[in-house]
Amino acid sequence: MNKLDPFTRIAEEDESGTIPKPAVPTCITPVPADAPPAPQNHPTLGKPSANWAYLNAEGRLLGYIYRFDGPHGKQFRPLTLWERGGSLDWQWMTWPGKRPLYGLQRLAECPLAPVVVCEGEKAADGLAKLLSDYVAVTSPNGARSAQHADWSLLRDRRVIIWPDADAAGAQYASSVAELILSAADEYGRRKKSSISRGSVAIAQPPPGCTDGWDAANALEEGWTTEEACDLIEAAIVVEASTDANENHGTARREPALAKPASKRSQRDLLVEMVNDSIELWHDANRTAYATFTVSGHLENWAIRSRDCRLWLSGYFYRKTGKAIVNQALEDAVRTLEARAVNEGAMRRWFLRVGEASGKLYLDLGDETWRAVEITPIGWRVIDKPPVKFLRSQATRPLPAPEAGSLIEEMRRFLNVKSEGDFKLIVAWIIAALRNHGPHPVLVISGEAGTGKSFFSRLLRALVDPSAAPIRAVPKDDRDLILSASNSWALVFDNVSNMPPWLADGLCRIATGTGFATRKLYSDADEAIFEAARPIVINGIPNLTDRADLADRSLTVHLCAIRDEERLPEDELLAEFEQAKPRILGALLDGVSAALRNISTVKLTRAPRMADVVKWVTAAEAGLGWGPGSFLSVYEENRKAASAAAFEADSVAVAIENFLKTADGGRFDGTATQLLAEINPHVTEAARRSKHWPQNAAQLGNRISRATPLLRSKNYVVERHHSGERTITIIAPQA
Repeated sequence: MNKLDPFTRIAEEDESGTIPKPAVPTCITPVPADAPPAPQNHPTLGKPSANWAYLNAEGRLLGYIYRFDGPHGKQFRPLTLWERGGSLDWQWMTWPGKRPLYGLQRLAECPLAPVVVCEGEKAADGLAKLLSDYVAVTSPNGARSAQHADWSLLRDRRVIIWPDADAAGAQYASSVAELILSAADEYGRRKKSSISRGSVAIAQPPPGCTDGWDAANALEEGWTTEEACDLIEAAIVVEASTDANENHGTARREPALAKPASKRSQRDLLVEMVNDSIELWHDANRTAYATFTVSGHLENWAIRSRDCRLWLSGYFYRKTGKAIVNQALEDAVRTLEARAVNEGAMRRWFLRVGEASGKLYLDLGDETWRAVEITPIGWRVIDKPPVKFLRSQATRPLPAPEAGSLIEEMRRFLNVKSEGDFKLIVAWIIAALRNHGPHPVLVISGEAGTGKSFFSRLLRALVDPSAAPIRAVPKDDRDLILSASNSWALVFDNVSNMPPWLADGLCRIATGTGFATRKLYSDADEAIFEAARPIVINGIPNLTDRADLADRSLTVHLCAIRDEERLPEDELLAEFEQAKPRILGALLDGVSAALRNISTVKLTRAPRMADVVKWVTAAEAGLGWGPGSFLSVYEENRKAASAAAFEADSVAVAIENFLKTADGGRFDGTATQLLAEINPHVTEAARRSKHWPQNAAQLGNRISRATPLLRSKNYVVERHHSGERTITIIAPQA
């Protein structure tokens, strides 16, 4: 007696009607949610070694294919749900009618993606891992039953068949090709119109592969996506010939193989094609960049950036009419990156403000990459700046500046307490419009409701507009470096305290003394930042308690705004947007004057941040200020900041109080002796605080920080290291 093939359809009524209609079960697809659970074992074959769920386009279950590995080799069994007499039951039988393809959900989700037909579900799963940009499908029961599957959904798709490397695989590929092409013809005849057909190609197994080799074997052997793409791209296109069938009056397709396509990879094609359309270069840290044309203007991007990848993908599509696969793009990016570092010129790049041949350039940040050229005799907007500007995704445009206004037009938007504070703010902007540091840290202080956040956004809008103009304080050094690497100006909002690591980091970034930390996910590589940035911080408390930060800061105080004087932000912003081009023009007049006068400025005294003072002093004529007016304002601000920092340093205050009662207002001794002398001049609670030094070493560190504060009040502080380490502190004479 012949064994029943499980992939054979269940019998239905024959023409004589000998099988009663009620005895015929009905296959239920998709499987309803209340269906009984599917059996986990076959009644005779036992436990399966693998199984695959067949889903429809919506992702609903149609049935399963199970694989069993036994003493007689591998066997496959379909498992589907049937209804008989009102009850649902799982049967080890196939679907009636045309059988569904494996992979229908992915096929529906990716209507434009190329389709690869494999022989068997395991091979299809392997190919899906190798080629994520393709849709992998197969038919139930492999090579023996291609004609029973429904191939009509592939009639208008680009299809590549990846057969097993054996005679059965070759026959399967030929059958599938014929079935897909015939499905396209049948659809066209039924619609009585010409349709846009897809294409069918057959991939050739690589030379030397084992018998039966398939996509699953390629994955197991460690094939890369690039290797799989090469095999797919070299597939031989099937060209159909038509022979009239006299008996049926229809046309039958016979698949014929065309010449194989070029075997050159997409990676190699892209790298060669962009040769004449891209400039590759690198910076001093050997980071790779590219300059290319977009809509008639030049843009500069890191080769690994999203914008460069998008340009490369678009370029490939324009030249070939095909989409580049992810792995080929990634390999091309790595190749271009290596060429930029090893073969390209080393160039300097700039964020927002650049310099070349004694001229400054301000990147307007607009979509055509224009810039303002600033020279000693004036400024103008130009289309093609001679410097390499980089941008981040957050970069937003500055307005085209307008000439003819005075800097005083900005005054009405700033609720500062004094004209001196207004000059300090203008000075910060003038310094920020220079391509290098040092840059002063602008500290905006004020009680709640003084508009500190709004004030900070206005300043950022005049220097370096951003999608995120003000930000929270970074959590560590790495976040601080990341912020400085992607923005010209750093604006930190609502700072409630100034931890030592942050104060030190802001000092280094303001002066450009260099900054390094370990790269994320790396044990050896360093993230290096070696440029200066303009910085704004705002908050209610005193943020310049530490002397080193106070020395690098400009501190301004905002006025409280009475309710009857407060304007809605949208109205104030609208007025500011109208005035911004004129205000920017007035600021650029000052920068131009600074370029013109910097070589002739001689400071009578050189305070801390003397470079900033000299630059702003050189700009005074262009701003309409009197000679030396900024220096006097700056020194008054420094005195006030030093006094505040002195009062905030408990060790400095304790030394001052101790020397008021010491003989001759003088101390000579060791750090241990000094600690014993100043302890009585602080409260018991202060001595128990973690901020108070508990030993000589801690006191030595605190004295190092307090020394500039003491000297600002004319104290003499000296350290001696001959034999025993001693300290001499002498109070100023009354």
